[in-house]
Amino acid sequence: MRGIVYQFPSYQALSLQIEAGGDEQDLELPPGVSGSEDGEWVLAQFLVGEESTSIAACIVDRGYGLRLAFEDRDWQRLWTFANSKDPPSLPQSSLPPPSGDIETPPDIRVLIVDDDRETQRVLSALLETAGHATSAVASAEEAIDRLREMPIDLVVLDWMLPGMTGLDFCKRVRKQATLASLPILFLTARSASSDLVEAFEAGADDYITKPFRAPEIRARILGLLRRAKMMPHVARKR
Repeated sequence: MRGIVYQFPSYQALSLQIEAGGDEQDLELPPGVSGSEDGEWVLAQFLVGEESTSIAACIVDRGYGLRLAFEDRDWQRLWTFANSKDPPSLPQSSLPPPSGDIETPPDIRVLIVDDDRETQRVLSALLETAGHATSAVASAEEAIDRLREMPIDLVVLDWMLPGMTGLDFCKRVRKQATLASLPILFLTARSASSDLVEAFEAGADDYITKPFRAPEIRARILGLLRRAKMMPHVARKR
């Protein structure tokens, strides 16, 4: 499965493209894309400055040229991303993000789900330095218990876990109405494009492969937290 990249100078430009999609919930293919076939599934990456999101979509023939069509939930995710209130402050050419301080929303708690203790330690130190409170567990089952015990604003999730996999955990969380908008970031060694698509289909909001860079994961988490503000955060209303 291949990827298709959309790059926009601003959220407004992307929002205008989404409005043009109307009830069909589709977009024009970006310039220069060739070899596409009706019914082909792709991973569409949308870049606006230093922010990005990746969403699975299907190429369809509407009778007036090939378009990229989205499922209802994925179209909503794209709309939410496009209507972010915090425009990027740096052009795309400035990636990777700087390693200096990144402004973070107050009172944010991140749940780290990884069975590797060293990864837990490194991530906890990294995120606490960025101003986040962290909680770490070694299994998906423990993570489910932790979500019941305390308010969590974002989950950093490994795929390969003892017992329930990270993928199954993600699917289970998405079935709970009170956790439907909880941002989930996969951080995993699995790097195949099919793994990426499977994670997004299960309900992931972002995906980073190991080994990771500290500036990247901090910027990705900040982007997810910013976008989460656009929808009611029901995870705290249990």
